[in-house]
Amino acid sequence: MGIKRANIEKDFDNKLLKRRELLVSLEFEGPTPSREEIKRVLADKLNLKQENLVVVRTQQDYGTMEGSVLVHEYKDKEAMRIAQKHAVSRPNKKKEKAPAQQTAAAAPQAAQAKEGEAK
Repeated sequence: MGIKRANIEKDFDNKLLKRRELLVSLEFEGPTPSREEIKRVLADKLNLKQENLVVVRTQQDYGTMEGSVLVHEYKDKEAMRIAQKHAVSRPNKKKEKAPAQQTAAAAPQAAQAKEGEAK
């Protein structure tokens, strides 16, 4: 399971933003790999620092086990400040969803309470 193949399709050095922009095609087995797994595999394959990588976009055709990924490799932490904040914080989103699910379950109860007050 996991990523079987990763090929660099495009490699662009963006000197103004102090980053390297990589478009990588992936072939994998099983479920779509997580952003953390993509970062780990690319860091190992390309000898990059994992903490300087940001997975900007993943794209996959429905029903296939292939996709493409846009990854930015920043030169250092100072250059990473330029990155879009939502792209950098995406790996942590799963941890934040737990409280949101609890509030979603409480929403129907609140709606019922409002209906009771209106009557």
